[in-house]
Amino acid sequence: MTINRINRTKAKQKGSALAIAVFIIVIMAALAAGISKSISSSSDQLVFEVLGTRALFAAESANEMALAKLFPISGSGTCTAEQTLYFNVDGARNCATKTYCSNNAAGTSQYYQVVSTAVCKAQMVNNSSDFICSNEKVCVSRTIEVEAKAL
Repeated sequence: MTINRINRTKAKQKGSALAIAVFIIVIMAALAAGISKSISSSSDQLVFEVLGTRALFAAESANEMALAKLFPISGSGTCTAEQTLYFNVDGARNCATKTYCSNNAAGTSQYYQVVSTAVCKAQMVNNSSDFICSNEKVCVSRTIEVEAKAL
């Protein structure tokens, strides 16, 4: 009687290992998909962080160039209303800047405001659309403003 009972129990358990294996495979596939998405998201974040840093440095460089024209070592400089600069160096390739300079008088003092906006993209085409990020998948923009008082 005991042997019959064991055989019936075995018959009832047939196929349960297959169900457990399928369940484990589904769980592992879900974990793999989640990890893959996390790695992809992290990679995209790194690309935007690098481009953001490049855009920041490009904007700072454009401001420094405008300030060097505004306050040269000898004599007085000029405040160029608007200038566009395309970078062609390894650290800032595919980055462009627009710099605006304005002067304001307050009493007897002269103040200058220099604003630079840098845009870094995957590809530049050297026209006005370079400063628009609407249709670009990879595009980062940074703006830096400096105010200076003339001596």
